[in-house]
Amino acid sequence: MPGPDDAKQPDEAAPEPIGTAESAPVTSGGVPVAEPVEPVEYIEPGKSGRAKRVSQSIQNVVSGGVEKLGVGINAIGEGIAKVGEYTDKVPLVGTGVTKIGEGIAKAGVAMEQLPRVTQTRRGRLLVRSVVVAFLLIAAWIAAIVWFQVRENDTPDLRPDAERILVELSKGSADWVYDNEASPRFQEIERKEQFVGDMNDMVKTLGKFRELTAINGTVVTYGPTGRLSRVSLTASFDNGIAKGWIGFHDVDGTWKLIGIGIDLPPELKITKEQREKRVEACADKMSPKTCDLYRVADGILQQLRDGHADQVWEASDAIFKKSETKPSFIAIQDNHRRELGAYRRILDVTEARLLNNSASYELLAEYEKSSAVRTVFGFERASMTAPWMLHSLKIVLPMPRAEAEAPATAPALPQAVPVDAGVRDASSRLGR
Repeated sequence: MPGPDDAKQPDEAAPEPIGTAESAPVTSGGVPVAEPVEPVEYIEPGKSGRAKRVSQSIQNVVSGGVEKLGVGINAIGEGIAKVGEYTDKVPLVGTGVTKIGEGIAKAGVAMEQLPRVTQTRRGRLLVRSVVVAFLLIAAWIAAIVWFQVRENDTPDLRPDAERILVELSKGSADWVYDNEASPRFQEIERKEQFVGDMNDMVKTLGKFRELTAINGTVVTYGPTGRLSRVSLTASFDNGIAKGWIGFHDVDGTWKLIGIGIDLPPELKITKEQREKRVEACADKMSPKTCDLYRVADGILQQLRDGHADQVWEASDAIFKKSETKPSFIAIQDNHRRELGAYRRILDVTEARLLNNSASYELLAEYEKSSAVRTVFGFERASMTAPWMLHSLKIVLPMPRAEAEAPATAPALPQAVPVDAGVRDASSRLGR
């Protein structure tokens, strides 16, 4: 049995309570959790805190708008991608729509992340650099385009082209030549030829109605200066025709240097119609109705009477430059001796009129010849001015055989037979 001493001894198996300090956790070198500290606002030199806060508020608003825009674009891209998935079975369509949707979604994500990048100093610097680079590239492209447009400035020649076509349609080709043509054009083109061609064009196409289109304008630089050529489509009474008009820059004013109008394919002009249109007289042999007949007959009578000097004085300047007065008088005196006196005009073979130019070809009867071909060229300053001699050609007939043959023909030498000559040569060799 246990004794009294045994009751005082503690039981080794029973637990004993531990103190509070001993049960506390032991630190193992970990980093203690820091208390949250309110960020210190950085104020740039020269700016007040209020201005900084206003700027930050504006930036937050803009950043929020950009972020919302990026979210919206991202949603649109995802929606388009889903449409691509639904149409994936359609050849060449579903794949393309899916790629477009993915591209738009990526752009939306990039815009969504852009405001977050600008929250840091490095991000703001990066965004500013991108903006500056974009502005520099845009300014450089704008400068290049401006210089190109400045060097290749295409003028508006529609009013000038319309004005020229309207005047030509009125029959004022001579006014166009004098007032609207370039000096260079006047050097290379005779006024009479230009007026005749333009009047013939008006008779063929009819009056000008409107300029329907300007197909193109080209500006070049040549030895004579700045030149331009406008291609156009114009409407006339007899159809729609294409053509071109050339201009020459003379002291800042565009002057005519060339023109060409093509006939419409549906407009057919026969040779008989063209010849009838350029006929000078309805009755070529009528002195009453054909003024060219009267002028030609009067000149031939003056030459018959020995007044070649008066004919030369009444001719135009070009005729006087091409033939001197003494030479012309000598030629006509020779014709009078060869042909005899002029009697009358037998027939008119051709009489053409091109506004202020005319050609008159006839057969004349002389004392020694019955049909002498004579060709007149006439010019006049205006429609009411008198005709002036521009050219004259009198074709002398070929001499007849009996007139050229001598009275007694000389005797021809006797032909020697070939065999006789051979025999004579052989006899000489035999000796």
